[in-house]
Amino acid sequence: MYRQYILFLFLMSGCCLFGQEVPALTTTSEEVVVTGARYARLRAESPDKVTVIDSATIARAVDLGQLLNEQAGIVINGAYSNPGKDRSIFLRNGGNQFTLILVDGQPLVDPSSLGGAVDLRLLSLRGIERIEILRGARSLLYGSDAVAGVINLITAGKDTAFDPFTLHLRAAAQRYDTYEGSVAASGRTEKLDYRLGYDHYTTGGLSEAAEPEFGQVSYDRDGAERRTYTASLTYRPTEELTIRPALRRATFDGDYDAGPFTDADNRYTNELWLPSVAIDYAKGKTAIGVRYNYAATDRVFNDQIFGEARFSGRAQQGDLYATYRAHKRVHLTAGTQVRGEKLLSHYPGNPDVDATNVAPYVQANWQTAERLLLEAGYRYNHHSNFGGQSNYSLAVGAKATELLRLRASVASAFQSPTPDQLGGPFGANPDLQPQVSTSFEFGAEWADPAGKYRMDLTLFQRNIEQLIVYEFQLGYLNRDNLRDRGVELEASALLGTRLSLSGNLTYVRGKLEQETAPGVIEETDEFPRRPRFTSFLGLTYRAESPFLARLTGTYTGGRQDLIFDEQFIPIRLTLDPYLIVNAYVEYRVLRERNLTVFGEVQNLTGAKFVEVTGFSTVGIVPRVGVAYTL
Repeated sequence: MYRQYILFLFLMSGCCLFGQEVPALTTTSEEVVVTGARYARLRAESPDKVTVIDSATIARAVDLGQLLNEQAGIVINGAYSNPGKDRSIFLRNGGNQFTLILVDGQPLVDPSSLGGAVDLRLLSLRGIERIEILRGARSLLYGSDAVAGVINLITAGKDTAFDPFTLHLRAAAQRYDTYEGSVAASGRTEKLDYRLGYDHYTTGGLSEAAEPEFGQVSYDRDGAERRTYTASLTYRPTEELTIRPALRRATFDGDYDAGPFTDADNRYTNELWLPSVAIDYAKGKTAIGVRYNYAATDRVFNDQIFGEARFSGRAQQGDLYATYRAHKRVHLTAGTQVRGEKLLSHYPGNPDVDATNVAPYVQANWQTAERLLLEAGYRYNHHSNFGGQSNYSLAVGAKATELLRLRASVASAFQSPTPDQLGGPFGANPDLQPQVSTSFEFGAEWADPAGKYRMDLTLFQRNIEQLIVYEFQLGYLNRDNLRDRGVELEASALLGTRLSLSGNLTYVRGKLEQETAPGVIEETDEFPRRPRFTSFLGLTYRAESPFLARLTGTYTGGRQDLIFDEQFIPIRLTLDPYLIVNAYVEYRVLRERNLTVFGEVQNLTGAKFVEVTGFSTVGIVPRVGVAYTL
């Protein structure tokens, strides 16, 4: 059946291609980015590399995990496992907790999770207009957790045209009884923009645990369901003042198994409330910004053996800053950020645990000439537990020629101990210190001014000291040191007027120093589920605007895995490399081109692979859908 479906897609592609007089493929003008500074600026005016994923690419993606897995330096472990399985972010070999997720520039923090990592399954792509990825140490502006980098999910804002009402509808279906439907209403007037959205995702899934190769058992399927509600409002009472309140509500329910090769009837629930407000006032050379968000997460595990376990976290952050344009080439920023985190106790006799961090910061951006950019900043953190700690950032960008741009930076970042680590019920240590990193980066971009080609090379090194680890007898403690070095290469090119090619490759190698006994240091350069080499290649064909076809391949290199036997003795395994090939087509119909019909086949070659030992991965996955705007 799946081969017939694939044949149908390519026949449809051929029918659409015949006899079309199509315009040449064009490129967009220089992009404006908002991540990395407190004001919007051209990408060319930033001394840092900012990766931008546009709305068209987001619309074609299945989910956030698979989309991020295609980006340079990012590995999403679990992206092609059972749709309801948890995902882990490894950015430049950094642990899951070292990447900060932002929603419209404000942090999404979850004190209820292990290490403070965000559950990616809660985040739907619907209603996301663009994604900006800024790698490296970014605590200067974004605070704790921005050790490996930040991923900024920017929600759909004002429509391009003044229209009091626009309706957006979308539906898709794929293998494993997976269905997604969304509806959104938006509008724009002179003083008011609004958007309301609802997204529903459900899947029958496959068994999360892999069935033993030589066993005679058949495991049941593990399904999942996500519901997302969004609302946002942009009000402009005057030309100088903008007020943007927003609300995101998400729930995720799913089945999970007992472990590698072990079936079970377990259930997991996670709920998120994320209200926020952004206020901007700009007059003359001065701009003032106020940001506030509140994140409430509640997760419940219903386990056949251990019973019910509840974890609840509350986090809020406020940010007040001012930007002064002292000269057309000079921007000065000063602000203060306050973050509070609380772990709610569900165990008798254990009180709630909270922590607060207050941090003033300054940043200066200076474009000395058209060919040289300088950026420097300093931040001081005062934490309720560990006291004072500071961060800095220095970056230089240079336009060597019309084709070549160079950049170099050094910066520090930190991650605060989580409330669970400081005072939770298992192995808490109130004397923990922050995990502190120093990042070095050098990059070169070679690009055609007309947009026909672009190549970007980045060399990086990150040192993290005082890593927080868990020892069974001692609990949490600061102990290990980690160094990661690597190279990222990204390239894109127009191959004539119809074809475009884009791709990236990453090689990263880490070294972990562990003090296993007093005065005894052990080193390792292998990390579970983190490959040294990854790459991505995409070929896109654009006929007339109604039609697009895209073929992509994502390669994940060999890596180690770590499992435990029945006596809890660790066993190290080597996982084979694998290649995932996806084919996608879309066609726009109706006079206004506002109805899009699309189809995709994931894992086109039916690759057999393992992401996590003892857990299933998907086979060939056909998907069809439709999107309509009126």
